Amino acid sequence: MANTMKLQIITPMRTILDEEVESVILHTTEGEMCVLYDHEPTVTLLGYKDLTYTQGGQKKKATALGGFAEITKDRITVLTDASELADEIDLERAQRAKERAEKRLASKEANIDHLRAEIALRKAIARINLRK
Repeated sequence: MANTMKLQIITPMRTILDEEVESVILHTTEGEMCVLYDHEPTVTLLGYKDLTYTQGGQKKKATALGGFAEITKDRITVLTDASELADEIDLERAQRAKERAEKRLASKEANIDHLRAEIALRKAIARINLRK
């Protein structure tokens, strides 16, 4: 296929996606980045958001919860802590996780790991936003 590139989304647990796509929009720590075929080689850090890719003329989404993307002329490899395709996300579970994280962050207890709670909150929000 001309003007397509391989998109791989890989987590420590499994490969989420390994397919040909026409474009990818990444949410990096520096802002939004659109990648098309023949892009300049780049490595970029990812935020806790989603990524959008076009495949067969249709826009599709997946979460990318941290990690980085390596971009070459014809390949994007996303290595991330966690990722899900939109149809894999349990919205009710994500909402419960968000509520738990918010309660932990509001707690004044000394034994609460606030950094872990902040990360859990960002992951839950990313999942909820992907399903909206």
